Amino acid sequence: MSVDLIEAMNVAGDLLGLVGIGIFLFAAYRAFTIGKILVGGAYRNRAFWTGGTSIALILLTIASALPASNPLGSAAFVLIFVVLLAFVDSSIKVTQDTDFFHRSPLGWQRLRKPLYIIITPLLVVGALTLGFAPPSSILAFVGILLWFGAGGGALSLSAAAMVVGAKRTSDRSMRRFVRMLGLAIICMVLFFTVWIPFSPFSATLQDLGSLLSEFFIPAAAYFLYLAAMSLSLVGRIEKQDATNSIPLDRGHTQQARP
Repeated sequence: MSVDLIEAMNVAGDLLGLVGIGIFLFAAYRAFTIGKILVGGAYRNRAFWTGGTSIALILLTIASALPASNPLGSAAFVLIFVVLLAFVDSSIKVTQDTDFFHRSPLGWQRLRKPLYIIITPLLVVGALTLGFAPPSSILAFVGILLWFGAGGGALSLSAAAMVVGAKRTSDRSMRRFVRMLGLAIICMVLFFTVWIPFSPFSATLQDLGSLLSEFFIPAAAYFLYLAAMSLSLVGRIEKQDATNSIPLDRGHTQQARP
């Protein structure tokens, strides 16, 4: 019976992964489509960052199904940590620029460099420990805590900074974008960490932990889709402004009158 239960959980996890990939693909399509019609640099960059991050998360979802011994899985996790932190860092900078007082949320500008200096060796040590320690040993569990704890902690702090920054910006579209991105980051942190308490136990409990973590993949994809769609209003306004401009003979433009 336990074998059937494990197989059922594995199938359910695969289905959740496929659903997440489908939503990530649609989010990437919408983000790139919206980015093409945006003129403002900040909005355009956010749209293309969202599309690229969605593609990176598709690669991560596929790699997470690989055996733990496959180096592509570790490479995918390193890639996604780098992409997410870079995306979040640039988004926090945008919220600071759109804040009337240009305040750094949670002191992010002071924390970001020390955070990178601390997290990099922890990720390296965690990766080496996972690579050489026996899978079920205490040392491997320590490697898991270092690897995912360091990455998850950094992403959690950055998500909190984005939430604070979103409250301070006067730009409603950017505020909604940053909020949705923050929720997507939180879902990815939960995907990285929910399974950890189950790892020292039996195979059935380990698969249960993996299944629980898989639920956060479609959730993260959906919030990234909402983040992309929050920029669509800006795109419609810019498109409407462009169509309302009438060229004059001397190369100038004037607004069309109703």
